[in-house]
Amino acid sequence: MIDPRELAPVVERCRELAPAQGDYRETDFVTNLLATVVDFQMHTTAVVRALEHYKAKRREEIRTIEGLTAVFSRYPDDQAGNTELARHLWGYKLWTRAHMLRDLVAFFEEQGVTDQDALRRWAIASDFRRDFEGRIRGLGLAVYKWLVMRQGVDTVKPDVRLRRFTEAIVGRRLTDAELVALLEAAAKELEMPAYRLDWAIWESMQRPSGSSLESQ
Repeated sequence: MIDPRELAPVVERCRELAPAQGDYRETDFVTNLLATVVDFQMHTTAVVRALEHYKAKRREEIRTIEGLTAVFSRYPDDQAGNTELARHLWGYKLWTRAHMLRDLVAFFEEQGVTDQDALRRWAIASDFRRDFEGRIRGLGLAVYKWLVMRQGVDTVKPDVRLRRFTEAIVGRRLTDAELVALLEAAAKELEMPAYRLDWAIWESMQRPSGSSLESQ
C-alpha cells in the first residue's frame, strides 16, 4: 500500500527533473545477456568498458547463444576457468559474473529463449516471482527489472541511484518492492512512462567515477 504522504513529495521532486536524454533499450541478444550479469554493483565506467571490449573484440565471434556456449566449453567452470572466460569476454577478471552468465544462458535455454525476439516476448510476459526469483544465484529483483526494461517493459529498477534519490525524499529505508511501487505510482501521476522516470532520476544522480577492476 502506497502512503499518499510519501507519494506526494516524490511526485513533486520528480516534476523538477530534466527529461531523460538517453535511451537504454538494447536490441542485441548477446549484449543483453552479458549486460545482465555485468551491469549491477559496478562503476559505470567499468561496465561500459567491459561491454565495449565485447563489442570491439568478441562480437564477430559470439553473435548467438550457440556462440556463447561454444566459448563456455573452452574454459572449465571453476574460478580459474571463469577468470579466463571473463577476461576473454570483458577484459576484466569477473569470474563470478562469468559463472552467473553460464547459469543465465542455461536458464534461458531451458525456457526456449534463444534469440532477441524470444527474450522480448519473455520479458513482456514474465513475472519476477513466478519466472525469475531464485533461478540464478546472485541475480535478484534489480537485475530482473533492468533486464526487462532494456526490452521495453515499463517499470523501474531499484538500484542504488534510485534508492538514494527516493529515500532522501521519504526519509526512510525502502524495500526494493516499495521503491518500485512508489516510483511507478509517481510516473502514473506524472503521466509519463515509468522507465523514462527511472532514466531521468538515474541521469540526475549520475556522478563521474573511476573504473572498477573487480577481482571477483
